[in-house]
Amino acid sequence: FGIPNKIVADNASNFSSREVISFCYEYGITLAHASDYYPQGNGQAESSNKNLVTIIRKLVDENQRMWHKSLYDALWADRITPKRSLGMSPFQVLYGTDAELPISAELPALRLARAIEDETFQSSLEKRIMYLAELEEKRVRVVDRITEHQNQVKRLFDKKAKQRNFEVGDL
Repeated sequence: FGIPNKIVADNASNFSSREVISFCYEYGITLAHASDYYPQGNGQAESSNKNLVTIIRKLVDENQRMWHKSLYDALWADRITPKRSLGMSPFQVLYGTDAELPISAELPALRLARAIEDETFQSSLEKRIMYLAELEEKRVRVVDRITEHQNQVKRLFDKKAKQRNFEVGDL
């Protein structure tokens, strides 16, 4: 939510336009560009795009020209799917609870059963304070989990990587 501190974009002309540069300057946003012809340089975005493409392929069947009509469903599916690196879904990290699936709107009895609890204002306030404290604890655990996941990925990479030494004139 809100204005980002930084936008990492490819070098497409739409991110180099005067309007985008002016917008970023006006709102104090750092505009960075990924390396040309090296998609791994923007790994997080490429990984997310790969997940979305996989989901969209499963949704569109034969009529692949209509992929754009499945984009919102694909984004929703991706956001409510637990991620190994987070230990929960991005939706849970943001809101602290599981997403309400569309089926719950079709079965109003489920929502009604949850809402019927008769609470006083005080008990409702206490629950909300407890909920916010738990949410903050969850987010701290997610940061720890992401750090551990990154360290694990680095260890696996370092295990396979071979050190290369270059001398002047090696090109």
